[in-house]
Amino acid sequence: MNKEDLLKMIPDADRIKDSLEKNLKKNKLSATSKNGMVTAVINYQQEITDLVIDNRLLDPTKAGALKASLVEALNQAIKSSRNKMLEETARAIKLI
Repeated sequence: MNKEDLLKMIPDADRIKDSLEKNLKKNKLSATSKNGMVTAVINYQQEITDLVIDNRLLDPTKAGALKASLVEALNQAIKSSRNKMLEETARAIKLI
């Protein structure tokens, strides 16, 4: 038995899957670097939807700080998004 066979056995599985995907794309969270100069906005599908960079980091002499802040904010956003995705998936499964 494959995944498609299992989904056919669950009433409204397609509706639940579509609803879950819609909620994962719609819901967003943000994470900010410790220095407060970079904020990443990410949806629960782990897609970056916005990136806010303090203008002071755009100075070429600050490239290292910009890179470190971007990596930090993006990794925190992805970690938080992953947790929210798991929560939403668990909530959807409980609806079945």
